[in-house]
Amino acid sequence: MKSLNSKRGFTLVELLVVIAIIGILIGLLLPAVQAAREAARRMQCTNNLKQIGLSVQNYHDVNNALPAARACFGYSGYLHNYGTGQGQTGPAGLPVGPFGTIIFLMPYMELNSLYTTILDYTRPDHQGGQMQNPWGIGDSSNFPALKTTVDTFICPSDGNAKAKSTDGHNTGRLNYMSSRGDSMWNNNRNPMDESSAAAKTAHRGCFWIGEFPNMSIVVDGTSNTVTFSECCTAAISGGRAIKGNLVSGLGSMYNGNSFPGPCLATKVGTQLDRDATASSWRGQRWLDGQMLVSGFNTVLPPNSPSCSYSGDNVWGVGSVQSNHSGGVNAAMLDGSVRFVSDTIDCGDAYANAVVTGASPYGVWGAMGSAQGGETTSSM
Repeated sequence: MKSLNSKRGFTLVELLVVIAIIGILIGLLLPAVQAAREAARRMQCTNNLKQIGLSVQNYHDVNNALPAARACFGYSGYLHNYGTGQGQTGPAGLPVGPFGTIIFLMPYMELNSLYTTILDYTRPDHQGGQMQNPWGIGDSSNFPALKTTVDTFICPSDGNAKAKSTDGHNTGRLNYMSSRGDSMWNNNRNPMDESSAAAKTAHRGCFWIGEFPNMSIVVDGTSNTVTFSECCTAAISGGRAIKGNLVSGLGSMYNGNSFPGPCLATKVGTQLDRDATASSWRGQRWLDGQMLVSGFNTVLPPNSPSCSYSGDNVWGVGSVQSNHSGGVNAAMLDGSVRFVSDTIDCGDAYANAVVTGASPYGVWGAMGSAQGGETTSSM
């Protein structure tokens, strides 16, 4: 007779079935969890761009001017030249400087303490000289504020962005780039520094190099003009991944004018068809105003390659990029934030850049040009 106290355990088959069911459930649940986390990161990224976009509005309200794409600031003659439409003399007598758009917005983003510290770095008696050239400071040990990682300038979907720069400067990084419009040739310099008419294309966007124009230059409308968007930073120095890297020395973008098609042609899937430049400039130094460090132009679709014409810090294509699925976030001049799809119309990549008139680079180009005359319905 069988004992009433005897207990029957699970068989091996039953245990395996239970484990298999648990594994299937985890497999079904994990993508949903990952998607929810990315949705939260994308929302935070959108909020960051919203803050930056609104700070542009606040800056203009206070100064009756838009911040520069790149300019000097501080002491000893490196002062703002608000709203005059004239060039601003820098250390070499040129109306340019080392600092990017983002630094002028800091007092309007509750970052005034850090801004004041960096402003103090520009004094002639600080560390034996002015920090007017972030490209030449070497390691930032004498300027510890440059090592700061500002969360508002970082997209949480970019896992590399909180690391210090890999270019020898050891500074904080930047994900949010300022627009240079749909300009190409010498979009890193002021037009009055150029002798060629085809090179005078830098002022196609709402942010100008070495100048602080007011909102009147945006004739296409604030809701149609992009101010900031995203870019990925590189995990290592160099590499062939499109996101975060930069093709250097792509002379084929020039034929007497400039066009972005050869840069797009370097794309092979998610990789570049050649090794990228060793220092991977994109987003490396959060305060540096060089075009290929902290700027973008609206000439190629989101998540396209970025390319330099010759040296790493001259003109070229700075594409917007993100780790969000299908596109990037972009802040508009009216303070709104849009999601720009990878499939947005970008016109003819082999069309030459223009000095005036409608952009040859489709809807995306029209969003970059502040006075191209494109109609609202075309966007």
